[in-house]
Amino acid sequence: MASDFDEFAARLTAADPEEVQVAGPSLEQRNQRASVIVVQTASTENRIGSVESDVTNEVHTDQDSRQSLAESNGPLSPILITSRRRRARDEGNEEEEMEDAGPPSRKAKSDAEGGFLLEKKDKSIVDDEEDGQVCPVCFDVWSNSGSHRVVSLKCGHLFGQACIERWVHSGGKGARCPQCNESAQKKDIRPIYVRNLKAIDTTERDRALAALEHEKENRRRLELEYHKLQIQMTAKEQDILRLQHELQQCRAALSGACLAASGQGAELPLAGAGPLFGSQPPGILGRRLVLDSTLELCKEGQCRVMSYSEHLTLLVVSYAGTNSHLTGTGVKKVNALGGFRTVGYIAVHRKPIRDMAFHLEQNDLLLTVSLDKTAKLVNVHSDIAVTSYSCDAPLWSCAWNADNKYQFFVGTGTGKVLLYDTRKPGDAVDCWSEPNSMSPVTGLAYLPFSPVTTFPRGGLFVQRLQSCVFHESRTDGFVAHPLPLDGSFTSLCVEPETRHFLASSRPNNAHPQARHTVCAPSWTVLGSDSSNGVCSSHAITTIQAGTQQKLLSRSCLLTAPGSTESKQLIVAAHQEAAQCISLWDVNSSAVLQKLPCSDPVLDLLPIRVNGVHFVAALSEKNARFYKWT
Repeated sequence: MASDFDEFAARLTAADPEEVQVAGPSLEQRNQRASVIVVQTASTENRIGSVESDVTNEVHTDQDSRQSLAESNGPLSPILITSRRRRARDEGNEEEEMEDAGPPSRKAKSDAEGGFLLEKKDKSIVDDEEDGQVCPVCFDVWSNSGSHRVVSLKCGHLFGQACIERWVHSGGKGARCPQCNESAQKKDIRPIYVRNLKAIDTTERDRALAALEHEKENRRRLELEYHKLQIQMTAKEQDILRLQHELQQCRAALSGACLAASGQGAELPLAGAGPLFGSQPPGILGRRLVLDSTLELCKEGQCRVMSYSEHLTLLVVSYAGTNSHLTGTGVKKVNALGGFRTVGYIAVHRKPIRDMAFHLEQNDLLLTVSLDKTAKLVNVHSDIAVTSYSCDAPLWSCAWNADNKYQFFVGTGTGKVLLYDTRKPGDAVDCWSEPNSMSPVTGLAYLPFSPVTTFPRGGLFVQRLQSCVFHESRTDGFVAHPLPLDGSFTSLCVEPETRHFLASSRPNNAHPQARHTVCAPSWTVLGSDSSNGVCSSHAITTIQAGTQQKLLSRSCLLTAPGSTESKQLIVAAHQEAAQCISLWDVNSSAVLQKLPCSDPVLDLLPIRVNGVHFVAALSEKNARFYKWT
């Protein structure tokens, strides 16, 4: 065996150094192994070494081994050559680990299979990295432009510009750095230009914000112009109302002059006569009411009263909802344009509504009173009850003050009249009652002040079951003037153009027939003071109707459309026994027309839609609309 070893050593010495084959893995095998095994480095940034570098180290080690073998005088065994290579490689790895050694937190750990796992970063290091990206005042990232760009104080701490400027401004002369508490002034703030600054590019955002501010400024300008136009429109509407009021006063003055010329209490001077109309002026010869449409409001029969706004062309009808969707008592809205149709329902009260009235100027404000002892102001556009007023008794009637747009009146079931002011929510500002009378207030109607008419005084007509009183409006309050009329009264209606009023009463022991009395108020001056006098009334005519009236139905006093020279007054009322709506001429007391109606009519109301005149008749279930033709 020794001879074999000597022969191998001699052959190895005589061979070319480049042809010497060293025992162990070949170069190709080492390359394959290097492509799989990754040498660990001390730094986590270089934890995966280059495969080409590992292969180069192996080749250099192999060349060094062959050179040492060639330079030696005696033959070397493969074991010796292999040990020298391993020792040289281990020494080189130790030197690299000493040079690249980093903090313990940045070293890698090996797993059980020979691979390498990255250690988690220390939380303090992560916080430090985030601390360099956000403003320490608002904890939001800063930018390289705009109001939140990065700036520093003289102490060196970084902040967002807007945040530190507010901080310094709020601190005044004693302002200090939020980080180190060193004295800081506004002049110490300086922008920072750093190559490695991590900042958000807010150029597009700043441009968008500038555009937004521009649009906001345009919107503010347009809103200002809109409000100016609204004020101008309101002023024009007030001018229109004033001119309409003056026109009504002129018409009333003309009617009063005709009345004065013919004598107090005489008939109005009307001309002409025809087969249908007992007394007709030439302008309305042959005109009559024709049924235009019928609208079913409910199937249960819960309707009671109506009110109409010509400005909104909106008719509202009181209705007691009995199904799951329409609970309580409210109003149904009927649009008069393009045919009469329902457009909504507003729930208002818990018990039936007894009366309603639209505001004279604020057209979308509706006053309602109910047997649940409350009066409510309802906005018919938003379908919301704006204000509620509580009373101590059920409410039967209501009316707005035509001389004061902030005041309204309500009549109770115990005979009281309460005055409310919308500027003073809560209790009533005034209260009137009749001595020794607890009968309900069946009707309220306000007559505005008109100095150019024969009856210039303004005030409130109050109708109870057994009496009718005019409360004159004065600067120091209201003065009551009883009117010489007999009950039992059922309804009250005022015609604003002629300033006449209609008092309807049902049959009683003294009067076996229902009566409709049209009266003209009068004013008698006492002494030399024209403002001091007595209000009274005289009956122009009393129309005798049927002998049966069980319901407190409402009649109405209207002027015939088309009568221009002198107004023709017409009384419209339902006759329960005849089951019809009768129209009487005030001058002659003659029946002008009878409109068949099988259902009892509870309310009659003249309305005008775009210059076309109608008469609306309300029963418990339906509403009928009659058109003048």
